[in-house]
Amino acid sequence: MKKNKVLTLFIIYTFVIFQNTNIYAETTRWPVPDWESADNSLQMSSNQCQKFKDFSTKTKNIKTDGLLVIKDGLVQYEYYDSQNNINKPHALWSVTKTITGALLGIAERDGRVSLNQKLFNYYPKVKRDDNYKKIILKNLLYLDAGFIWDEASQDISVNPVIGMLYGTGHEDMANFAAGRKIIKEGPTYKWNYSTGIPTITMGVLKKIYGGQSYDELPWRNLFNPLGMTTAVFERDPAGTFLGGSGGFATLRDLAKIGYLYLNGGQWNGEVILTPEWIQKMLTPAPGYVSPGTVITDITSDGVYGGSIWLNRKIKEGYGKPYPYSPEDMYFAMGLLGQLIIMLPTQNMIIIRTGYGFGFNSKMDEFVSRAISCFHDPKYPIGKEIPPLYPSTLGIGTLIRNVKNAVQANTLQATIAKTICSCHLVSEMDIPICVKRNDFTLSKLLTKLEVKKNIELDGKIAIQVKLARFARIFKLHYGNSAMAVYDPNHAEYGCTLK
Repeated sequence: MKKNKVLTLFIIYTFVIFQNTNIYAETTRWPVPDWESADNSLQMSSNQCQKFKDFSTKTKNIKTDGLLVIKDGLVQYEYYDSQNNINKPHALWSVTKTITGALLGIAERDGRVSLNQKLFNYYPKVKRDDNYKKIILKNLLYLDAGFIWDEASQDISVNPVIGMLYGTGHEDMANFAAGRKIIKEGPTYKWNYSTGIPTITMGVLKKIYGGQSYDELPWRNLFNPLGMTTAVFERDPAGTFLGGSGGFATLRDLAKIGYLYLNGGQWNGEVILTPEWIQKMLTPAPGYVSPGTVITDITSDGVYGGSIWLNRKIKEGYGKPYPYSPEDMYFAMGLLGQLIIMLPTQNMIIIRTGYGFGFNSKMDEFVSRAISCFHDPKYPIGKEIPPLYPSTLGIGTLIRNVKNAVQANTLQATIAKTICSCHLVSEMDIPICVKRNDFTLSKLLTKLEVKKNIELDGKIAIQVKLARFARIFKLHYGNSAMAVYDPNHAEYGCTLK
């Protein structure tokens, strides 16, 4: 009797889910060819919406340059500052990691890859310990492969992400990242944030697809099916997509990524990502749940899923990273406050781009004010959550970092690559690019000489040289660095030479 009752309930539950899925699919507004706008001028004049707009765009030091809110498939609010607009692709920084996760999911959907496959099969290494041979592609999705990688290191001379993107590893970034040492406990023991691991993922996909098929992969498999016409995905000199950064898109195109997730991986009748893959992405990383991962500050450390951030209560003794935001919220997040926020209960997406540090501490108030404006006027408003252990650098450390970066040529390379992408991909003037990418300290200590339009086989080059170095260092001026942009392949953005 009990068994029959359970079976009956299961059938009813399945029927309801099936019915709801069909109804939802039929009523979904797809942005084909573009997003429609809601007629909500009266709503936007409300006190809640005015406070949301003021907080998001006028609060001191927030530095928002683009903001887009989509609810029920309609544009509810859109804002751009004087340097950004609806047509300019914006730097995504680590939001690119979520795009890489989607590309891996599509490869699994097509049977080209399995998460249980060994990384060793794609990047065989000689004289490596057994822990390297234990790494599987699942560890790449969840950032718990066990590579020793301190991306928060204050010493930029040994910081692996600087070395990979702008130093000796930039020629072949995936190979550089895969060559890092492994912790003695091996994979899955500890979660560790890494920009190198998604780059390895793109290296694996390169070995799977190869040639022109790989060169076209992000557009053929993801951007084109979603109607994203502005996406840029940068590569290293070896032709491997960066994976952990290097993505660009307009806010309206970014919203299509969010809408794909909000609709369970389906897009206008087509399955882009399977429901199983969406579930994998929304599952906390095994290495994060492991006792090997010690959380000291939930707001700073966050909760990580499969190439995406979660707002879940996971670790014993810690609540949600953002207590006033919904627990089913998940989001992609990049340096300087780039965000794709998915709010399933509210059927809402928020896309935010900017150029200021410290936005994470304001995100709880940002999200709760958005919900109070567009969904529930009585929704409680969160407050700023400063980190428990703020990271501060003394002037001595800062000067030493700049000195080391000059000697290693990574300062010049960082500025050249960043300005190239900002100027030629995001179409901002060079002085604005220098200002908005926080090269303030460098400008105080040295005079930057930036040259444009050095022709190299029809490509445009941005060259950065330290024209005069501060006398307190008594050092040579350092070598110049160059990044190039090929107008004939604008989809690849800039590449550091």
